[in-house]
Amino acid sequence: MATYDISPLDRRDISTGAMLGRLASRLAARRGALAASAALGGASLAYLAPSAPSCDASPVYVEMRSSVFVINGFYMAMREKYTAPSASIRYFLVEWEPEKLSWADFREKVLGATDPATAADGSLRKQIFSSWKSLGLAAEPNVGDNGVHASASPFEALAERLNWVGAKLEDDPFGKAMLAAGIPKATILEWTKDPQVTYEGKKGSLFDLLEDLDYDECLKKAQAIAGVSGPRPAGKMQAFVFIKPHAVTPAAEALAKSSFAKAGISVYKEGVLKGREIEEKKLIDNHYYAIANKASLSKPSELNPSEKAQAAFEKQFGISWKQALANGIVYNAIDGCKRLGITGDEMDKVWATAKKTGNLVKFGGGFYAGKIPAPMKAEPRLKRQRTSGDMAVFTSGERAIDSVLSQEGGKML
Repeated sequence: MATYDISPLDRRDISTGAMLGRLASRLAARRGALAASAALGGASLAYLAPSAPSCDASPVYVEMRSSVFVINGFYMAMREKYTAPSASIRYFLVEWEPEKLSWADFREKVLGATDPATAADGSLRKQIFSSWKSLGLAAEPNVGDNGVHASASPFEALAERLNWVGAKLEDDPFGKAMLAAGIPKATILEWTKDPQVTYEGKKGSLFDLLEDLDYDECLKKAQAIAGVSGPRPAGKMQAFVFIKPHAVTPAAEALAKSSFAKAGISVYKEGVLKGREIEEKKLIDNHYYAIANKASLSKPSELNPSEKAQAAFEKQFGISWKQALANGIVYNAIDGCKRLGITGDEMDKVWATAKKTGNLVKFGGGFYAGKIPAPMKAEPRLKRQRTSGDMAVFTSGERAIDSVLSQEGGKML
């Protein structure tokens, strides 16, 4: 079967039927042509015709497809690991004395590096990686599914306790210490979303600036960023740790507790959060707020890409960001899955294809738009058949084939 690209074609021709008229004429002029296709600013059309005008009756099939734009589609596969009905996490609130273990050593030696294969021997992630079969895991851990998560700093631990277990800022030990150190409550709550802040003349991620700092160092730097001063109360290091859904087994839970005990870390509270609650309370979305804010927590119309980013979008896709919004063809990742009727894993695959084919635009850090193929939304009159001599046409949109049929004296059955 030969395929021919016919362009340029105006998107408006879909509704008038003129496109198919021109397409039919061009096909008729190409003896032996079996197929033609055209892509046009978010929509495409395929037309199959007889191999020659004089051949016996052969079907003609008209199919209309569109494209939609999805924000941060890559996020959905990861999200579903936490929100699936069968999913759960096992969490631990842990603490230790600052002089016994630094935060950096807690993450490197007790928890282990992000890639479990290269994590320090004896670390929790390395042990889970090495013994995943005996621990009852379904597959070997990797960088994404690396067994366990732990807070990257005393402040990040505070943010995670507020989110995951509903702690109150005024009651949380580190929250009270920050308030006593002169940092306003509104500032602390804003910081839990990991905003870009200015420190020593440079802008950067708040979480990154406080990463791996011990209790007092974290308070001191937080004061400097907030531009305040005051006493800094002493206290214990406290972290939020959870076993990721893929690794929640009794054996893995026992291993985690054993690792904490060996390091002199106490568990002062533990529990289970199931996928339904994680979904309903948007716990994983708030955990990955910088990415999820655009993928699930906000609608595209609430986002504000820079002028430079919008120009890149229009150059790449041939339609302006504002027009795409007005046309109703931009979706966040959750609504995009619903529009396409696919799962998070399936979205991950089409997102990978969009990336491979150059159909992604980066708006900023953790902020991407991808052009994804989608079926046209159904029109009121569907699956009608029209005939014209030895031709039959099937379509999901009646108006698109009017000109072809009118030329041939076609009629609707």
